[in-house]
Amino acid sequence: MNETASHYHGHRKRLRKRFRDSGRKALHDYELLEMLLAYAIPKKDTKPLAKKLIERFGTFHHVFDESLDELESTSGIGEYAGTLIKLVKACMNQYLEPDNRAGKALSSPEAVLDYVRCEIGNEKTEYFMLLCLNAAGKIVHTEVMSKGTVNMAHVYPREIMKTALLKNASALILVHNHPSGSLNPSSHDENLTRSLTEASSHLGIAIHDHIIVTKDRAYSIKLGKCL
Repeated sequence: MNETASHYHGHRKRLRKRFRDSGRKALHDYELLEMLLAYAIPKKDTKPLAKKLIERFGTFHHVFDESLDELESTSGIGEYAGTLIKLVKACMNQYLEPDNRAGKALSSPEAVLDYVRCEIGNEKTEYFMLLCLNAAGKIVHTEVMSKGTVNMAHVYPREIMKTALLKNASALILVHNHPSGSLNPSSHDENLTRSLTEASSHLGIAIHDHIIVTKDRAYSIKLGKCL
């Protein structure tokens, strides 16, 4: 083993020990990413690459929000490293998603916002999500109902109501993202909220809110303010 290889292998061992002993808070953001990349790139010092990714995309969080194409356009990030980064994001989303079989639900407004921002907040096209709540107010089902363009996702009220009835929902939260980063509701957003509220009321289902999300912010159409 040459001197360079010995250096980064010893460094990785020390990072693993710090993480195993003290958890993620004992490491800087770039060190967490460096450790992750080492599993996809085992024969290279990954610290410079981790720092380059964070510098290019702005923050640790934004690295995981980027598309595969954007990640793999970074020199040093190939198929395995790009896939691993997106796999971690997918696992995180899956972990946050409510799971009735395990008795896991999104039990607070903060948890709901974290989940929907993580799920669709950074998408480059507009997504429309439906969150179904049971009689106890717990979210028991989430589903992306449509994917659209950079400024529009076609939503069909009949499909929304059909899903709500199939999931025995007592109430709904509507969510869509704005790829532009603006939180201002459009006239279409407000009209859709009114039409879905009216349709659901005939079925005895309440609509708690219609939330607009970006990657780090959220806006309540019902309350008329940022959350």
